[in-house]
Amino acid sequence: IHGEELKVAFAFLLSMPGAPFLYYGDEIGMRYVENLHSVEGGYGRTGSRSPMQWDHTTNAGFSAAPKEKLYVKQDESADRPTVEAQMADPDSLYHEIQKLINIRQAHSALQSRGEIEFVYAEEKQYPLAYLRSDDKEKILVIINPADREVSFDGDYAVKEALYTFGREAAFAGGKVTVPGGSAGFYLL
Repeated sequence: IHGEELKVAFAFLLSMPGAPFLYYGDEIGMRYVENLHSVEGGYGRTGSRSPMQWDHTTNAGFSAAPKEKLYVKQDESADRPTVEAQMADPDSLYHEIQKLINIRQAHSALQSRGEIEFVYAEEKQYPLAYLRSDDKEKILVIINPADREVSFDGDYAVKEALYTFGREAAFAGGKVTVPGGSAGFYLL
């Protein structure tokens, strides 16, 4: 996955129970680098462990050494994501993840101990919808990575949209209509 799809994927990750795990570079959308020589047992994961891409200077700001001296080769694409570019763009993946982390920290139902109840989870169908709850609040999470509008049956009294990526879901007549490529957290 890439681009805007990553924002939907991180909405899913950061709304699930347990401790979410981000590996360095995930927050800026660093890509897997194909065909890297494995070092220190990296095996198939070596392409996910290339040096951090800080900026657009030599070796993406990681090192001033000649490129061939780097321990692991970097993404050499002209459009490789960098921390500098992500921090400068208010609509970047970096800022979206920061927003999601802040929402997770502000709402106990979204944290590790919050309960989860799936309300729509059909094989090979979208969206994925689940309730996250604790003794203080209940939040409906809807994830739709498909590029098309989808719907499911459900009658929810939404108090507030805590988070939306893409357009908000519509709640009417016992049906929830979810725009394509979207994610939402709705306080009930």
